[in-house]
Amino acid sequence: MKRTVVLSALLLSLGLSACVPLVVIGGVAAGAWIGSDPRKTAVIKEDTALGANISAKIIDEWKELAHVNVNTFSGAVLLTGELPSIEAQKKAVAIAKSFPQTRKVYDETVVGPVSSAVDRLNDTQLTTRVKSAVMLQVKDGASVHVQVITERGVVYLLGVGTPEVANQIATVAASVSGVQQVVKLVEPTLP
Repeated sequence: MKRTVVLSALLLSLGLSACVPLVVIGGVAAGAWIGSDPRKTAVIKEDTALGANISAKIIDEWKELAHVNVNTFSGAVLLTGELPSIEAQKKAVAIAKSFPQTRKVYDETVVGPVSSAVDRLNDTQLTTRVKSAVMLQVKDGASVHVQVITERGVVYLLGVGTPEVANQIATVAASVSGVQQVVKLVEPTLP
């Protein structure tokens, strides 16, 4: 029953728009797009490989002792989730920086126990609600190139857009019930 609920929620979150999740790990959407992707195909491929390689090294290092989502955009790496110690946080950042494609690292991990499947499902549902609200309320949809990543009720906006559009997205995201905080990691232009 629990597996059916998780699968149904994931499929619902994927089907609400033409947006595609950036990474699905263990049945949980780690990031989702709003709008189209302005990056060139080669950059998207490089970002995807970068995220997968960083994630694999982190999983190899800590196995079930950590839960870290890795999202990438034009060489910017966002790390969210839980690690067992401050030293582990520093090492995760070092792993992310060890790849030449990494332009910058946003470390938003916390030291603590690994989040539960229910917590991750709640974050996935929150991401879906934020995406839906943004799609309905942001007027300049053509200029919205932002990933929405939710971890522990905190919504991270990663991508590219004008400061005005980034502020509008953040305002809409903050108005969604359950959002604890919004963190804008939106750059005004592609690097």
